[in-house]
Amino acid sequence: MAPARKLTRTSLFDRSALMAFLEDGLGPKRKDAAAKHCRAILHAAVRDAEAGLDAVDLSESRVPGIPKFARDQIPERFALITTTIADCQTSKDGSTTKMVVELQDGHRVESVVMRHDKGRVTLCVSSQVGCKMGCTFCATGTLGELGNLTSGEILEQLVHANRLFNDDGTGAGPRRVSGTAHGVRNLVFMGMGEPLNNYDAVVGAIGPMTDPNAFALAPSRVTVSTVGVVPKMRRLVRDAPGVCLALSLHAPNQRLREKIVPTATAYKLPDILSALDEYLATGPKVRTMIEYCVLGGVNDTTECARELGELMRHRDVIVNLIPYNPTDVPMGHSPPKMEDVRAMCALLTGPEFNQFTTVRHEMGQDISGACGQLALKKGPSVGNGGAGCGTGDIEDIG
Repeated sequence: MAPARKLTRTSLFDRSALMAFLEDGLGPKRKDAAAKHCRAILHAAVRDAEAGLDAVDLSESRVPGIPKFARDQIPERFALITTTIADCQTSKDGSTTKMVVELQDGHRVESVVMRHDKGRVTLCVSSQVGCKMGCTFCATGTLGELGNLTSGEILEQLVHANRLFNDDGTGAGPRRVSGTAHGVRNLVFMGMGEPLNNYDAVVGAIGPMTDPNAFALAPSRVTVSTVGVVPKMRRLVRDAPGVCLALSLHAPNQRLREKIVPTATAYKLPDILSALDEYLATGPKVRTMIEYCVLGGVNDTTECARELGELMRHRDVIVNLIPYNPTDVPMGHSPPKMEDVRAMCALLTGPEFNQFTTVRHEMGQDISGACGQLALKKGPSVGNGGAGCGTGDIEDIG
């Protein structure tokens, strides 16, 4: 269990806390009314937060019909924004901005905004401070698990991405992300932390993300990445229908996977694949990605590719080969030779397996914003480089 954090303010984007407050004020028999008022208040919160305001306007003219106790008490009980942008770095090519988000207790996490062609934007969010999974190529794992983010803190990363970047990427004004007319279109849980180890907050954040009255992202444009927390994978099918799953596999067999992902001893590969099959069985429109970080001299052979092809045979998934990104933290790994990565891709896509396979084009490597590079260089949570993103969501590679 992650260490408890001492928080003094509750984010208005924490829907479970807001619902509990409304149900307490209205009484247990008025849950439908509480849900209706919650939707209206969250809609106002998104509108005002993305406009750069520091407090939500709950006046009768702006949010008609909500109870007087809510109008009076919400400004005292909740904060529109509990986090701040401590630092922003934009890559030399302007495609990627890494945000350092400071939480109210002084911890910091990182989020990455990726700008694609035609103004499309993907946001990679963190779900924990640090991570306990210990993947040997990932700098976030060197921090350990320092705490869970609340659902409100996860959603505030989306607010910051939508409002705090001006055209030069410095984060100086309340405008949309540079190069977009509509803000973030795709969101991936591939930042710091194992999302399914903070399950309730992640699912709690996905609700408003995909609510047409709140952030209005399509469920198919939200991707949750996991190294394979089997019980939570099975719950996610029911609790967040329609969202995409990304399985961080990184090895084609149990023995090698335990060397790369130490926590693989907790959930064996057959159990993970069984949970994956349950996810795939929910419908033909479910899109699932298999993430495979290619490490030089470790899992980069054609033999590994053949094992991976056999493992994924008859499974409708996208295999995403991710060349290892070095970090400032010594991880004991080297980038693979690109000819080896191409050979793996050719084998998987060839007639033997005919497996939909891509090689990830990383964005933001020069600002440590690419896969495996997120962890903080300064601030209370110290390190360098986590489980960050290159071209991270399924739409980008599909």
